[in-house]
Amino acid sequence: MQTLFNDKAVMSPATMNLSLCQHLLLLLIVPISVIPKAGCAEHFNIQKDPQSYVLEKLRSHDIVFLGTTHRRQPILKFLSDLIPCLHEAEVTHLGMEICSDQQDRIDSFLQTGMGLKDIALHFQIECPEYRNIFTTIRSLGQAKRPAVLALDLPKSMYQGETNRDKWMASSIAKVFHRNPNAKILVVVGNLHVLKKIEWEDKVTDSHGFVRSYLNELAPHRRMFSIGQCIDEKPNKCDFTREFSSVRGPVPMDCDRRFTGWNIGMMATVAAKPSEIWELLDGIIVY
Repeated sequence: MQTLFNDKAVMSPATMNLSLCQHLLLLLIVPISVIPKAGCAEHFNIQKDPQSYVLEKLRSHDIVFLGTTHRRQPILKFLSDLIPCLHEAEVTHLGMEICSDQQDRIDSFLQTGMGLKDIALHFQIECPEYRNIFTTIRSLGQAKRPAVLALDLPKSMYQGETNRDKWMASSIAKVFHRNPNAKILVVVGNLHVLKKIEWEDKVTDSHGFVRSYLNELAPHRRMFSIGQCIDEKPNKCDFTREFSSVRGPVPMDCDRRFTGWNIGMMATVAAKPSEIWELLDGIIVY
């Protein structure tokens, strides 16, 4: 039974009890799978845009690793938009996942504007949008242009004893030997930016990643690893399930709010389970 008082509906105790029972019954009916592990996206109070997030980390660290999924247009656009702003965080170098024997060709293009097509790129990253990154860099004035580093192992050495991650770590460490005040943004595939990994026992080539080697080569450098999560399956990636519906990329620190959460980029890697903050410092979800 309802009565009206001050234009508002007032329920009797009996009606209130019925409504409470109905709500409890509804909760029992809703599948557990649709209940988020740590609340909906808005509960995380994420306020920063991804560009400000990366620049903030660059201001407080010597090296920021920005992981990518290769040839994804939103990620490449984000990087192209970010590069003109790197001078704001006093970034001196931009490290890229390109064979180091291409350094002279990169330098030549940035100086002359000629020979962009002559820069050899691995087929996994080859696309017009990736090449346009060099055009974006060249369009900047000298005071705002970071030095571009081709970090990767030359293809001629792929079958040798040196692995790619160790070579890239050595390339980065050399920059600080020449310039102790350097600040570097390193753009490489997501797996290369992992802080650590515990391989499954069956893995025979249990190598480290760039950051783990740098812990030995440049132990006093402040480092921050950001992964970028895109096009993952919601049933294998809790971050995609919770945040991909939010308009625009969503940046966040990886901390204990996400205990037990899975990230899609690790779904096919032969690694033992790890908490997200053990793998990455931050993440951007598309």
